[in-house]
Amino acid sequence: MSLQMRLLAALPGRSGRASWTSAAKVRDLMGRPHPSTPVPHELYQVNHVVTDTVPTADGEFTTYSLVPATDAPRDTPLDICIYVHGGGYVHGLSTAHWTFISDIAGAGMKVIVPDYGLAPEYEATSAARLLDAVLDRAVAEADAAGLGIRLAADSAGAGLALGWMLDRADRTDRTSRIDRIDRAVLSSPWLDATCSSPGTEELVAEDPWLHPDGLRIAGEAWGRQAGVGSVLVSPLKASDAALASLPPLHIWSGTRDVLHADATLLSRRTGCGMTVVDGALHNFPLLRTPEGKTARREIISRLAT
Repeated sequence: MSLQMRLLAALPGRSGRASWTSAAKVRDLMGRPHPSTPVPHELYQVNHVVTDTVPTADGEFTTYSLVPATDAPRDTPLDICIYVHGGGYVHGLSTAHWTFISDIAGAGMKVIVPDYGLAPEYEATSAARLLDAVLDRAVAEADAAGLGIRLAADSAGAGLALGWMLDRADRTDRTSRIDRIDRAVLSSPWLDATCSSPGTEELVAEDPWLHPDGLRIAGEAWGRQAGVGSVLVSPLKASDAALASLPPLHIWSGTRDVLHADATLLSRRTGCGMTVVDGALHNFPLLRTPEGKTARREIISRLAT
């Protein structure tokens, strides 16, 4: 484990992650809005950024599209990556997310980022409807130009993305569109809002940032309509047959993360690849550490090739 990773683990308060270490702290967290950070100004220097509004039954939501700022025309066809951000369903996009998204675009992809509604005001079914609309648009664009569609997601966003794909797989009006996603990459996925995956409790002492008691509070708010034990909210509740319907997956997970138990269980049940980094903290591919930089290069390579 690098020195930077050790320092982050030793100083959770300074990293801003200590608010997830208890149920009381997460309740307090949910009492205050945490909207998405705007696209940082410096990223406009290396990307063409388009902001759009997507109407759904729950209102209008913002989506962002980033493509690399090259000499090519802005409408040059590029394979599409839909990025679903994490944040425990109560935090919007962070600067770290935007930097990662910009790096993905820099590999020669168009990255579409839905800014879904957060708990406690919104919940999982609302976000799933937004993803339906985003995918519909992406499929229309990709089919017209013969492009591929990939999906990248981190933490709670990975749970949302997998839950949405599994939930829609049983609907004849959605299945063909879900099938257009040809691969997915997941960083430190939260896949069981009840935090009941085998091995979770054994990881509590190793994780300085997250605790199941805090995560469950956010999970209950996110699942208040669909149910915290539904496949949409907790995709690990799906059958093995349903999990087999997912596109090819690869997971990045660290051993000092309570959610490593979720990642391990998904890999075992699906046979998907998993890169495990010993001593790495939650969502380390978004961190500016040697482990994070390596994982980021690996993720981008898998998406772009």
